[in-house]
Amino acid sequence: MGRYALANHVFVCLNGDQIVFLDLKEDRYWALEASQTAGLAACVSGWPVQDDPDRPSSADTVADALVGRGLLSDGSRDGKDATPVVATAPSVDLIVDDGHAVGPAGWISLAKFLTAAVTARIVLWCLPFERVVRRVTRRKKISGPKAPPLDIVRARRIVEAFGRHRVFFFTSHEECLYDSLALLEFLALHRLYPDWVFGVRTRPFAAHCWVQQDAVVFNDTVDHATSFSPIMVA
Repeated sequence: MGRYALANHVFVCLNGDQIVFLDLKEDRYWALEASQTAGLAACVSGWPVQDDPDRPSSADTVADALVGRGLLSDGSRDGKDATPVVATAPSVDLIVDDGHAVGPAGWISLAKFLTAAVTARIVLWCLPFERVVRRVTRRKKISGPKAPPLDIVRARRIVEAFGRHRVFFFTSHEECLYDSLALLEFLALHRLYPDWVFGVRTRPFAAHCWVQQDAVVFNDTVDHATSFSPIMVA
């Protein structure tokens, strides 16, 4: 471990010529020119930007600035390796077009949907974003190993039911955070515990999240999801 470490509440990835940070405590993203951080490879384990020996190093200056913003920790005790997360590249999607929803998929399913939607809204209103993410991660860690293997046919039916209910209550347009969390809650009621994937892209900057298990995307298209670089998987 190097002199510095990535703060435990921070995630990092490289997208194009920029390095992007996701700070869970502050619920915000930061971006820097990747070349400005190349010197950190010598003092931060797993740093994704390789050092350029022909470029004067400003590692201490950059590191001090990142420590000041709470993105790096000075020492390994309160930090972690900075290696970016590796997520399976999506190749299958279960996306449902709300325009083709034909109505509710049964009263029991509707009750589960309302429970999931209300729970997601309350959680996002009442909890800091870091705790929202940790809650999902903890549930997956506890219940995920007990869940049956992914059955794509069953998963598609469940996602279709979610889509049929959703069309009467809210839209997924520009609501990826709430939509994904509500879907995660709905899936958990069916004993499914997929990943919550967060991705970014730069120039122009955009952030997005979706639900995925292995190579299967639940609430996005493969083309759209693969246009983002994964920065965190919860």
